[in-house]
Amino acid sequence: MKLIHSRDLAELSAQAAMGPRRRLNINLHPDASDPVQRMVIAFEPETYIRPHRHPVQFETFIWLGGWARLLSFTDDGRVDAIIDLAGDAARVVEIPPGTWHSLVSLAEGTRMVEVKPGPYRPTMEADFAAWAPPEGHGEASACRDWMSACLAGQAHNYRA
Repeated sequence: MKLIHSRDLAELSAQAAMGPRRRLNINLHPDASDPVQRMVIAFEPETYIRPHRHPVQFETFIWLGGWARLLSFTDDGRVDAIIDLAGDAARVVEIPPGTWHSLVSLAEGTRMVEVKPGPYRPTMEADFAAWAPPEGHGEASACRDWMSACLAGQAHNYRA
């Protein structure tokens, strides 16, 4: 049996806040070959998650604390939906296979459980949005900031 206590979550958030990517996870699954990938993720407002898709996998997020914003996008990069995961908002969201999406953290100490079918498959370059900058790119933080404040129907103006 695996247990994660409040102090473990607080420590995970503290470590995420100090890390270069500003996010960190605890895997609940034993290894990458497990048929169900399950993890607790802490991510801070400065992290950037490039919009991407999982062609044949759903992805479920369960809110544990903080404030996360999930965005889904059309194929051309327009915001299709914005879902806030927070105390008085949604707490669980499942993303269908093939859906372009990203998450942004709008508060320190944001934590989620992520569940998706395994085994682990690295995201292929074709499944990262060409209309969003790669992680580490000079425009990544501007894209993250835009996702934090955008409205449905808008599109980010990045061009590779």
